[in-house]
Amino acid sequence: MVVSGEPLASAAMAFGRRKHDSSKNRDPFEHLADERRAAESGEPWFLSPDDSPELDVEAGISSNLRDEDLE
Repeated sequence: MVVSGEPLASAAMAFGRRKHDSSKNRDPFEHLADERRAAESGEPWFLSPDDSPELDVEAGISSNLRDEDLE
């Protein structure tokens, strides 16, 4: 029997959170797991020998462009 003026269901039920299966893996990148493991298993790139040529670096020069730099 429904009493007039009372809701049929509680408001908390209408806006309740869905329960998730805790045994299910919720990793959105699960499809990339093998690729990630392969990348993480080797030697870090920054520890490998550097065979590239030396960089020509000049320190103390402003990064602002001057008129003669544009010519």
